[in-house]
Amino acid sequence: MPNGSFVFLILNRRKSLVLLSIIVIIFLFLAIVQKKPESIPASSILKGYIIAIDPGHGGRDSGSSYSQIPEKEVTLLLSKVIAEKICSQGGTAVLTRTDDDDLWDRVSYKEEIEITKQEYLEDKKLGRRIDRRDEGIALGTRYPPTYRLGLRARLLIAEQNNADIFVSIHTNHYRAASAKGAVTLYQPHSMESRKLAISIQKYLKELLPGRAEPGIIEDNFFILRHSKIPTVLMEIGFMSNRYDRLFMLSETGQEAIAQAVVNGIRDYFEDTKPIL
Repeated sequence: MPNGSFVFLILNRRKSLVLLSIIVIIFLFLAIVQKKPESIPASSILKGYIIAIDPGHGGRDSGSSYSQIPEKEVTLLLSKVIAEKICSQGGTAVLTRTDDDDLWDRVSYKEEIEITKQEYLEDKKLGRRIDRRDEGIALGTRYPPTYRLGLRARLLIAEQNNADIFVSIHTNHYRAASAKGAVTLYQPHSMESRKLAISIQKYLKELLPGRAEPGIIEDNFFILRHSKIPTVLMEIGFMSNRYDRLFMLSETGQEAIAQAVVNGIRDYFEDTKPIL
């Protein structure tokens, strides 16, 4: 009897251990299945990205104006709010200007001529369409206008700070007060620029509608044709339109516009992120 009881006890212990092991495995499995994936904090969505924000015009270049409100002031207000939003989501914002500065004294005429010559040769090599103004400067038949020095300075600031993208902020103006809505311009030679424009315009058009779809336009402005990184130029709204103007000048409107721009930038980087 003692021997039989001992064998029975051992068998019971083995059964208990097996049962206990099964229970532990089940609990571990349930814990793994029910565990929620870690979400990325909103504050780190743009972490690692450097975005150049360019408040259009400045200093002696006021841009367009309405009721004594110059474009240069509105673009700076909007750009600062956009920069704050970028930083709040972990990105690095580089403002090309932080005050009423036209940047004309940052680049000399000699430097601009030399840079334009290099770009001219590169564009010829790549088979790109060359703007006649650039060609004239490169070949010595045209002298750079002063405002061009300030535009070049903006591109150099972005380049020196290793910016990933360049976003230039402007407002629109038209003789007819009925003209309204946001539009985003992109580089003629860059598909990445077009993707960025689509991403941003998707959100801007919800706030400032009025432009015919898709609301993006290929253009040849200096900033667009000479920037080496994906670049867009946004005409946020019309200062000549009452709704657009009041929205852009209000704190609520500026916050909404900034969030729309940042949402578009976020979507662009999400779409271009390499799959590991």
